[in-house]
Amino acid sequence: EQIQMTPMHAVALVWSAGMAGMMLYSVVQYLGLRRRLVGSVQLKGNIYLADHIDTAFVVGLVQPRIYLPSGVPHKERYFILAHEQHHIRRGDHIIKLLAYLALCIHWFNPLVWLAFVLAGKDMEMSCDEAVMYGRPKEIRQQYASLLLETADRSPGFTSCLSASAGALRYRLKNIVRPKKRIVGAVLVSVLCFSLAVLSTTTCVRFAPAP
Repeated sequence: EQIQMTPMHAVALVWSAGMAGMMLYSVVQYLGLRRRLVGSVQLKGNIYLADHIDTAFVVGLVQPRIYLPSGVPHKERYFILAHEQHHIRRGDHIIKLLAYLALCIHWFNPLVWLAFVLAGKDMEMSCDEAVMYGRPKEIRQQYASLLLETADRSPGFTSCLSASAGALRYRLKNIVRPKKRIVGAVLVSVLCFSLAVLSTTTCVRFAPAP
């Protein structure tokens, strides 16, 4: 018996193709990243230097590692490590993975895309504040100066201190007058995940019967 293609079947196929494309893209990106990390050298503990990367990041879930570009200026290294270590302590690398999984499932939902982007920005700003919280004015000014320097740097090399022109103003403001934004980051991430769960429930409820 020939199965008739209904609108709901067509929608399900498009959704499945989009989700598969998002996941395939992430796998390809990850494999490419692993290739660039070949030959990385352990600096100390879970901190590694790599020649073929242009930004610092965290890799791994259970035992996360911090990778730094080999050419990162020494005056930035301390602040970058403090920034990335705070991400790990707070579990941002796990939250980002969950948020991306929600994005893969609901790639068609602009609200989930918005929540994903806002969560990332809020995490970076809250890490700035956490690193600078309780620091003397001189240290905060030094950190702010590094932000300004990286903003003018060519796109060939970036770091967690890098920021777009629009985000830079808010990051500098929060550094000068630090305050905790961890709750905001968590709430936005929870919103992203909640939207995905609600949308999943709706999709399952109205999915066509086999």
